[in-house]
Amino acid sequence: MSKREKLLESLKQSPNNVTFAQIRKLLEQEDFMLERITGSHHVFKRGTTIFVVPVHKNKVKAVYVKRVIEIIEEYGRS
Repeated sequence: MSKREKLLESLKQSPNNVTFAQIRKLLEQEDFMLERITGSHHVFKRGTTIFVVPVHKNKVKAVYVKRVIEIIEEYGRS
């Protein structure tokens, strides 16, 4: 099991305890680039896909973690 797979599995198991660094690392491994930061909103872009991750106190809410997992799995199939 690769580091990427381990990180993805840990996010699936515990989406409530995720730091922004983990999300950023995973998105960058999937070729998303941090395009800009506006306040607490970190905007990632890959091609025509734009994903905004709000970050507060270096934590990301579970709903955004689940959406990141969905996006990564969707790109994995294509």
